[in-house]
Amino acid sequence: MASTQSKSAKASATRSDGESARWIFGLLLLFAGIFLVASVVFYYFDWRGDYSALHGIGSENPNFDDSIDNPCGRLGAWTAEMLVGRSFGLFGIVVPIIVTMMGARILRRRPVLFHHSVLSSLLVLILGSLTLGVAFDDGWGMFNSGWGGACGIEMGRLLSGSIGMVGCFIVLLGGWILTGVFINRNFINTVNRAGNVLVDKSGKLVGTVAQKVPSLQSLVVSRPREEEDDEQATPAESDVREVRPTPPPAPVAEEEPQRER
Repeated sequence: MASTQSKSAKASATRSDGESARWIFGLLLLFAGIFLVASVVFYYFDWRGDYSALHGIGSENPNFDDSIDNPCGRLGAWTAEMLVGRSFGLFGIVVPIIVTMMGARILRRRPVLFHHSVLSSLLVLILGSLTLGVAFDDGWGMFNSGWGGACGIEMGRLLSGSIGMVGCFIVLLGGWILTGVFINRNFINTVNRAGNVLVDKSGKLVGTVAQKVPSLQSLVVSRPREEEDDEQATPAESDVREVRPTPPPAPVAEEEPQRER
């Protein structure tokens, strides 16, 4: 009896130690995610100054101050540059959100690995960076690389070079639709409703244009018909000829035989 109680006490102690370690790890992961989210958000506004300070641009200028504008310090500015400028651009904030979400789920004793929300966030991260990379490339010099970041720009160039811009548009559209369906299956109904509305509006637009321009429609339809009628009537009239009856041949008078005198 005493051995059974000692075993249960050891099991409860082990379980409590494991719960404490899990809780500590989840809390640290949550705080790290919040720190990264703040770093990326501030980097969106202070990326020019942070980039110059991190890379020593303008250090020969005596008025140059290498202080970091990001309130999260040099570590936060460097991490944000790695996530935004050198990786995924504007959608680089998705990575800190995933870290924060995983920390919160560990604290709440929810499954973490390959969870639906984590996979959805990764799909949004990749598609968002690729979309901005295809749409803007390195234009405007945002984040010293582009709106889609270095990874998004390179993936966009590779994809557009393989299948062209039309193929990129089709792939991205299909990818966003599939991502929406993966996140929420009710998104299928939203796509169907949007398609029905688009078809209805297109039909109404065509009907409105046809009603507002009736004279143009009648002119376009009637002129070819009149021309065809004229072309058909002209050869018919030229081919008609007056048919006159052939007179019967005149009777040949028979010579009477000479009488004998």
